[in-house]
Amino acid sequence: MKTDRRGFLTGMISAGAAPLLFSGCASGFLACRKVNVGVIGYGRIAHTMDVPGVQQFTERCVVTAVADYDTTRAEYGKKVIEERYAKQGIVQVVKTYQHYEEMLADPSIDAVLLCIPDHQHAIVATKCLLAGKHIYLQKPFAQTIQEGRAVANLAMQKGLVVQVGAWQRSRPQFRKVVQLVRNGRLGKIARVEVGIGCDKSGGCRTPEKVPSTFNYDAWLGPTDASAPYNWTRCHNQNLARIGDRPGWIQLAPYGWGMITNWGAHHLDITAWGLNKDPSSVSGTCEWMDLSGTKLWNVHTTYDLHYNCGGTDVHVNNKFQMGVKFIGENGDWLWCTRGAVKVTPSDPEPVVAPGQLGAIAASKESLLADLRADEIVDDALAHGGEKFHTTDDHFLNWLEAIAREDPQYTVCDAVGAHKSTAFCSLGRMCMELGRGKKDGATLAWDAKKEISGNAEADKMLAPFARGRFDLRKSFAGTRYDYEKMIHPM
Repeated sequence: MKTDRRGFLTGMISAGAAPLLFSGCASGFLACRKVNVGVIGYGRIAHTMDVPGVQQFTERCVVTAVADYDTTRAEYGKKVIEERYAKQGIVQVVKTYQHYEEMLADPSIDAVLLCIPDHQHAIVATKCLLAGKHIYLQKPFAQTIQEGRAVANLAMQKGLVVQVGAWQRSRPQFRKVVQLVRNGRLGKIARVEVGIGCDKSGGCRTPEKVPSTFNYDAWLGPTDASAPYNWTRCHNQNLARIGDRPGWIQLAPYGWGMITNWGAHHLDITAWGLNKDPSSVSGTCEWMDLSGTKLWNVHTTYDLHYNCGGTDVHVNNKFQMGVKFIGENGDWLWCTRGAVKVTPSDPEPVVAPGQLGAIAASKESLLADLRADEIVDDALAHGGEKFHTTDDHFLNWLEAIAREDPQYTVCDAVGAHKSTAFCSLGRMCMELGRGKKDGATLAWDAKKEISGNAEADKMLAPFARGRFDLRKSFAGTRYDYEKMIHPM
């Protein structure tokens, strides 16, 4: 794969099609020129975080294209990106597409930001990887566990760089706590307390006319095509509100609510710190009020217990948002975002009385840096070399692309799949317990990625409808669909 890609890019450079950087070339071929980046989906996360996140590195990359099923948003993305470059004295024409497949056909695109609703992640990521593009995929990794497994397997077999938007791994307080926990600072971990917040009821079921600029059927993708359009199902058509939290994020089957939304952050840190898969989950939750014309339908409050190698991972909406690792002797280490607010619609980061800051411990001495001889398990080691820590998730992605080294990203495809599976297992437990006073209990075989519960295992399968089907995406390739959706 690399040989073909390198040969093609050499030809592009000879033809003058790729901007060159002749200084600072590292071992990877792409280190010698700017990486051409495309964007799929221009909404809240693209506008407020991902696009400015990569666009700041003008010496490393250039954003050259935007695709969105809503052409109004694609054109707005083009305008914003070009204007941001112009303020830096850079003239850059950004192409727009309504259908991302047309953008993927452009051989000059090296890498793609996927800033799309959760239910589209697997289909779009798969097509990007099959087209030979490196990807930055927003969290959660995929909507079902088999979807995530297919993307992770494909990324490994293609040898392409994947960074997933679980950016807390690139923040010092999370990194430090994980390092301390993994190296025994607390001894055996007895339990972990995880808070991920709550969603609120809302939205509207009243059907509306689909805007002429919006390909609503394509937006629905692999989900039910009969779902009536209302902007609260998708996103606000008012560009002045593009930074608002979209409706789909609290509406199944497009999003599963906080268990995967913020769970993909805090349960990701939990999984990273424990380095163990869950063997079961049990618990209860409440569901949104659907009275009147209310549309949003995911869980609200929740109380879940995972068994991770004898460690009780307790996930409860009453906990402060963050992760607390508690050792067998009662000592603890804590990490959260502190004063960080990524987008305008994030929960307010104000620390209330009695709450903990970004990093804390039961004893100040527990936060002392590890000595070299104390590091037994280097949680930040990737491949055969020590990972160079970064406080910028996007820079880490661009560096990995320049090195052509998939293991250089701090949140790669395999790690993100495991963390999202952690979240998805909780969502499956919630569904099984729907209407039951005591909720449900679900076993989990992490090696085979099955629960043994027929009802639950149906929830593992990828979503599919017509042309929006992973089976069709893999058809005609050398990859067998049935093998790709299972652990290899």
